[in-house]
Amino acid sequence: MTINQKVGYPIILHPETEGGYSVEIPDINGGSWTQGDSIEEAIEMGKDLIGTMLLDETALPASTPLNQLAIPAKSFAVLITVDLTAYRQTHAAV
Repeated sequence: MTINQKVGYPIILHPETEGGYSVEIPDINGGSWTQGDSIEEAIEMGKDLIGTMLLDETALPASTPLNQLAIPAKSFAVLITVDLTAYRQTHAAV
């Protein structure tokens, strides 16, 4: 029986002046970044980066509560969930 391992981490979306969003994931690898052209794409890119960074990890980093994040003006935070079990099944090296 496989136990689903779902994790939740905050991401901070920073609107870019030329359009799109930079995505900050403060709890992964000392702070990781990705980007997306829309909010939806930015969130999906954040999920993908979290899955990629935690693919082979057994000890997972702690998640910072949203109210403890420093969020710049015009930016906003979202808590996202990643199903690591499903991610590992679809992205594991053969």
